[in-house]
Amino acid sequence: MFEKFVNRYIIEGDLKAATALHIGAAVDEFRPNGCKNPFFRNAGGLPLIPGSSLKGAMRSFLEQYLSSEPGKDELRGKMPSAREICNEQHPCADAKQDDTLKKLLKENKKDSEEKLSNYLFGTAGGEGGKLCIVCRLFGSGLSAAKFSIRDARVVEESFQGDFEIRSGVAIDRDLGTSVTNKTFTTEVVPEGTTFSFKAVLENADENEWDMVKQLLRAMKLGLIQIGGMKSRGLGEIRLDNLRYQLINETNIAKYLSGESVAYTKLS
Repeated sequence: MFEKFVNRYIIEGDLKAATALHIGAAVDEFRPNGCKNPFFRNAGGLPLIPGSSLKGAMRSFLEQYLSSEPGKDELRGKMPSAREICNEQHPCADAKQDDTLKKLLKENKKDSEEKLSNYLFGTAGGEGGKLCIVCRLFGSGLSAAKFSIRDARVVEESFQGDFEIRSGVAIDRDLGTSVTNKTFTTEVVPEGTTFSFKAVLENADENEWDMVKQLLRAMKLGLIQIGGMKSRGLGEIRLDNLRYQLINETNIAKYLSGESVAYTKLS
């Protein structure tokens, strides 16, 4: 699927914190006066949203949507031969259960990679394809992802340099009361902080591009939350000013020679 360049969608936008936002970072040292749950930072100390955090939230939303009746109807309408969305118990491609796939993985012939790619992703003519649309876009144990999300860097003009500190008390789930001496603090970026969003979609067919546009619109509408403490009102984001470049076989040579490719607004 990736042995030949077909196209590349380069997607950019402004990722705005519609509510306060917390992306947790591991703490390796004891800091008596420090926040117990700091925000993820880059080397310069500025807040950063790892691409993995965005990718996980987007994949989860797409899985939930395509498992619902409206999502299934859309999938059947656009992709009549599409497979059901898989899960850990029932993967769409399993080398332990699929003898054909097991054989292809063991083959070491000149055309082995192409045959495996056709078996997993389908041929150009629309035949075959073991992977469900989610695994095609976000990757699986047998394939790389077509859709990748870059780390979102803060737009410094939107960030005043100060994090907010939210305090909380641990709650006993059985009694519903606070637990004595079990307090915690969490570092968040304030509402309105903006991050730069960038994603890349490689060698996509029309249906895959349509599905990515659905995801981007869901982010624009604030339907996808990220980070921690979502049940406490944090994590709502909105994606604005969406635009993309399409690099394909007709303009790749000019693009590589330094010519600019116009952005198209994504509504």
